[in-house]
Amino acid sequence: MIRIRPSLLLPLLAVAACQTQRKPLTGFATQPPGILLDNTRGTTLVIWPLFDLPASPEQTFLPRLNGQNLVEVTSDEGFYAYTMLDLEGWTGGGSDWVLGVPPGTYTVELDDDSGQSWGQSAPLPIPVQPSPPSATEQSPAAIFAHFDNQVGSWTIDPTTQDSDPATDEITVTNLLSEDVNVQRCLLTTAGPTSCASIGTVAAGADFSTVETLVSATSANPYTLLVQLASDPTQSYERDLLQGSASINFGESCQIERIIVHGTRQLPQGPLGGQVGFAMSSCYGYQSGPAPNP
Repeated sequence: MIRIRPSLLLPLLAVAACQTQRKPLTGFATQPPGILLDNTRGTTLVIWPLFDLPASPEQTFLPRLNGQNLVEVTSDEGFYAYTMLDLEGWTGGGSDWVLGVPPGTYTVELDDDSGQSWGQSAPLPIPVQPSPPSATEQSPAAIFAHFDNQVGSWTIDPTTQDSDPATDEITVTNLLSEDVNVQRCLLTTAGPTSCASIGTVAAGADFSTVETLVSATSANPYTLLVQLASDPTQSYERDLLQGSASINFGESCQIERIIVHGTRQLPQGPLGGQVGFAMSSCYGYQSGPAPNP
């Protein structure tokens, strides 16, 4: 489970495990060093950590921009705290939104509470965005992998997307030690059919494709099927359909990365108990748009 919360970080004061709520009379009475977040701004950064941590206790991480901690106002009286993430178990599939980042270009980093870095991204532009964040706007994102022998980071920069709003620029990143195959298949109620191979992704390599997204009511929808070459039952299906009912991912997705990490037990939640093979930066472990509730 992933939760984002302010840090107390008082000198010589232990941080209790239950401190996940904002408490107006704790924290810093004056603004500490760091980048002050302003929730009245419509600027959002999405962070996707893929870490394999112990199931308990939770481990605390600090997002940092250009080497600086992020500072939140925790009450109307003007108390402050550092933004922190509490992570446990397999963290893939859950994103964290950091709201109110001042527009600019930042190197995004995640440090644990001992100061050790678990990932650092390339510079990522964060432009002015609608306020409040719009479900139809794709936000900049940083993805961090830190598990087994894999350490890497990737960015999603919406300013680099192509000019066609009906297309999705998808990159499949293979973190396994063997090939995966990418196929485009007709999507039916019985599952993918009439599949055609569009690429093979070698171990540690990327494969990019531009796919046209269609309405869920289209007569001929397609899906991308990403399969382990040696065992096609290990796969991830990305339905090429427009829109999502989940605010966590947004209705618009024009740049997407699918991280193939191999079989993982998914964390507690709607998909708890299931097994994931790969994760999308737009839909997590979900295969296309979420159904309307």
